[in-house]
Amino acid sequence: MNRIQELLNDGNSERAFKLIVQTYKNKVIRFISLFVYNHQECEELASDVFISLWTNWDKLTNVTNLDSYIFIMARNRALNHLRKEKTELIDLESFHVDAFYNTETTPESIFITQETVDLLNSVINELPQKTKLAFHLVREDKMKYKDAAEILGVSIKTIEKQVASAVAKLKEKLSK
Repeated sequence: MNRIQELLNDGNSERAFKLIVQTYKNKVIRFISLFVYNHQECEELASDVFISLWTNWDKLTNVTNLDSYIFIMARNRALNHLRKEKTELIDLESFHVDAFYNTETTPESIFITQETVDLLNSVINELPQKTKLAFHLVREDKMKYKDAAEILGVSIKTIEKQVASAVAKLKEKLSK
């Protein structure tokens, strides 16, 4: 992030933009995939986010938190896409989220059995939609509570409660 800010301060917009796309592309696609299931559509929506970012580049100097700005743009694109598609009303309680979709394998994750992953996914999918989103942003994307609250349009306390609830539910199921 500091490198991006350096490039912005030096007036090197094109290099800063390329670095932003490189840094955020996969995260944005993964975030959009929580709303839109078609991977190709997720990639197109992510591209739209970055095109919009470039188109409104002059406004970026007023942005204090680039993470929040980009993820709010991604959320809005995904929601607008769903509205345009005139999809059926979605029952948020039955909305399926695979928290491990598009994750990169780490040495620690190699030791997690498929059975454990399936159990974790099933527990996460039992959570209310906003709790799933809060959990994903804070635990998977390593976002600060404040930023996640801004993206989801709720208070920091709400995010804290939702993440704590999700973690408690996971611990409860895993300890059985």
